[in-house]
Amino acid sequence: MDGSSGQMIMASRPKPQPRLYEIRAVSKMTGVQPVTLRAWERRYGAVETRRTSTGGRRLYTQDDVQRLSLIKSLVDLGESVGTVAVLPTDELAARLEAVLGARAGEPRPDVLVRVAVFGPRLASMLHGDFSHRGIELVAVHSDQAACETLPPDLAVDTVVLEFTGVHEDTREQVLGCMQRARASRAVVMYDFGNLASVASLKAPPIAAVRGPAEPEDIARACLVLAAPGRTRPDPDLVPETTGEIPRRRYSRARLNRLRESTTQIGCECPHHLATLVGQLYAFEDYSAECENRNAEDARMHAYLHEVTARCRGELEEALSRLIHFEGLED
Repeated sequence: MDGSSGQMIMASRPKPQPRLYEIRAVSKMTGVQPVTLRAWERRYGAVETRRTSTGGRRLYTQDDVQRLSLIKSLVDLGESVGTVAVLPTDELAARLEAVLGARAGEPRPDVLVRVAVFGPRLASMLHGDFSHRGIELVAVHSDQAACETLPPDLAVDTVVLEFTGVHEDTREQVLGCMQRARASRAVVMYDFGNLASVASLKAPPIAAVRGPAEPEDIARACLVLAAPGRTRPDPDLVPETTGEIPRRRYSRARLNRLRESTTQIGCECPHHLATLVGQLYAFEDYSAECENRNAEDARMHAYLHEVTARCRGELEEALSRLIHFEGLED
């Protein structure tokens, strides 16, 4: 209160600061490696990052993240990074929509599901080529109302929608959007909702994913909803194997004797360690003999066999040292 005039003096509130992200978080959100993010900024001026006062680490705004996601999507679709990195963000979005629209009518025999995306957050994160997962993005819009204006000849299998909150009538809204887009299925990304409303979105032909979600979460939901049991294994999940399986150092009879042994102070470590080694022997045999439905199964089982054998080798070495330490040699 100003004593001379009696007028109330209000302190001005500071403006809220925009949320800033470090480069590792941006890499995860956009799918662009940190070294590439640095190169895009240094060579092409793709974004102008802020820097921390200590250490000079890059800081990105939400607008930067959206812009980088658009550039990544266009590059994935065959555009030159040097060409698109200098474009304004609105031109990037328009260019991406044009490229996707031009490709929408092209037949893709490797595609399991054709997806149309509606929502601001979804539009900023779901770009690029998902064909390796059996998905083709045929339309990406930030406004859900755009489902009413899709070209009549555009084939859509699944619509992906976003809702901050879900309510009793959300399922009807989703079904209405499916009808307007001529889609047979829908995936909903939501943030909040009561149990009954959320449950109504988890019954076919609708699936629900709690936000914030990763692009891979949305892709997986689309594939599972479209063809349960037919989703393609991600080849990156199974590393190449070396074929090096260490020789086993103990017979099962020797392990059984170690399980029954006790030390002078009553330590049960030999018993437990011998049990673990025996269990790994059993799983090794199982993974080597497990039935393979296809080549991907065979790769996964070979990987499991090799990893288990390496772990078993480490435990065998520990058991050998323990046997010597406790004087349990035969």
